[in-house]
Amino acid sequence: MTKKIRNTVSTYVYVLLLSIFTIFMIANSSMVFDFVAFAQSINNTSHQEPSVATAISNQTQSIGLTAESIYRSQSMTIPSSVRTFVWYIVNEAHENSVNERHKYVSDHNPIYIPSNLIIPQGTALTFLDADAPWDTPHPHTINVMDSTGKIVYTTGKMDYTNTSIPKVLPVGKYSVMDTKYTWMKGNLTVSSNQRSTGTLIMGGFYTPTNQVTNNKDNDGGTHPGWLGYYNEQFPKNGFKILNTFNFHYATCKYCPGGFWPDQKTGDHTLIIYLTNQPLEQALDKLGKLVWENVYI
Repeated sequence: MTKKIRNTVSTYVYVLLLSIFTIFMIANSSMVFDFVAFAQSINNTSHQEPSVATAISNQTQSIGLTAESIYRSQSMTIPSSVRTFVWYIVNEAHENSVNERHKYVSDHNPIYIPSNLIIPQGTALTFLDADAPWDTPHPHTINVMDSTGKIVYTTGKMDYTNTSIPKVLPVGKYSVMDTKYTWMKGNLTVSSNQRSTGTLIMGGFYTPTNQVTNNKDNDGGTHPGWLGYYNEQFPKNGFKILNTFNFHYATCKYCPGGFWPDQKTGDHTLIIYLTNQPLEQALDKLGKLVWENVYI
């Protein structure tokens, strides 16, 4: 074989080997990337979700913190693993409790979830306005007052889906009241028996139990929210549903079906949720989940 032929063969072999090596590296890097991404997703799933669940599992078992007990007792005692509690203002909370009570979603915790709240020292409090504005806006300003009647915290004006600036209050007993709708009352106790040591965010949420036929609001907007929808959307948005409780509330004697039409259905579900994501991010997502609700 002449020198020229040998050089040509060597060049072809070199190019062929280089091509094979390049293809292998590209394929291998893709495989490595896919494997790393897959491993990370497994790691996130196996570490984040259990960390939320196990962080309060023992405490919730010991204090009986369930959606049913919260609904029936109208009270909620927050474990020390909670850093921030989101106090939910229920839809139709602005309705007068004497003359328009049949418009409420429930006769238990009809204004706030819950009506009576007990939190550890150091737990921050924020309010979430879920009182829908269709036909007429119902912004809320909630004042928290100490035993002397002094206002120690005010939310400022909150429109629908808005939240207030989180606030940590000192140990003591407080009354809660809306500045305009004075029947919107609640009770708050900051306990001296325990101190917040965790990072969790906790709150409650109402939704129809069943998918409704008419999911439009009075302005024509479509809202997909119901229990099946939120069973998917809460986890997708980084929230763990701790537990739920289904109940039926229909008190309007002259209304079709026995309940006020704006409720869409007399069957409701109380959801108790947890998350350990950043607070600002969690509140933003909660606002969107509230808007998607069909109680409007």
